[in-house]
Amino acid sequence: MANIAEPGKWYIVVGCAGCGEPIPLAEVPSPDEKPELPYRTVTGVVCAQCGHTDTYAPALMSREQAPDAGGG
Repeated sequence: MANIAEPGKWYIVVGCAGCGEPIPLAEVPSPDEKPELPYRTVTGVVCAQCGHTDTYAPALMSREQAPDAGGG
């Protein structure tokens, strides 16, 4: 995710069903700014790591912060 996402920003993320790498779907506000987010099923998501294409349901999504450039 660090290669795609901007460090320190928050994203809706899914784990690739092919390789498990995190895939950022959209930039979103922090939990402090907006505690609840609407999630919806997304189709045609392509993993930048392995090329796997899949559909992801809201239950598979989470809000995560991209690591800082110096962090792991």
